[in-house]
Amino acid sequence: MRFLIAMTAIVASSGVSLTAAEAACTGSNGRGWGSGQGSGSFQMTAADKACQISFPGIVDDRAGTRIPATNVTITRGPASGKVGVVAGRGLTYTPNKGFTGRDTFCTSNTTPKAPGVTLAGCITVAVN
Repeated sequence: MRFLIAMTAIVASSGVSLTAAEAACTGSNGRGWGSGQGSGSFQMTAADKACQISFPGIVDDRAGTRIPATNVTITRGPASGKVGVVAGRGLTYTPNKGFTGRDTFCTSNTTPKAPGVTLAGCITVAVN
C-alpha cells in the first residue's frame, strides 16, 4: 500500500451545491503525508468566501482503491482564518475578513478502514 493524499477543491456532490465563491480554490496537497511531512498548497482570491478541500486518502495500488481519511484532527490552526471539518465532505478553510497573504494549518488524518495508518502534514492557502 502506498500513501497518497489528494486534496483538491470539491465540486458539488451528493446533492449539496456550492457557490463559486465557496469552492473557488485550486491547488494540491504535495507529497510526504505518509511520512508525516505533507505539504499542501492552495490558492484563492480575497473575494472567495471559503475553500473546500477534500479529505486526504490512502491509496492501495494493488486493489486500485482510495480510502478517504475522514478522521481529521487539526494539529495547528491557521493564524488568519478558520478551518472546519465538514462530515462527508472534507475541510473548509475560511480566511478572516480582509485578509490577504499566506495562511497555514496542519492536520493528522486517519480512517478505521486502514488501522495504524496516519497521514499528517500542513496546508498553506494563499489568499490573493
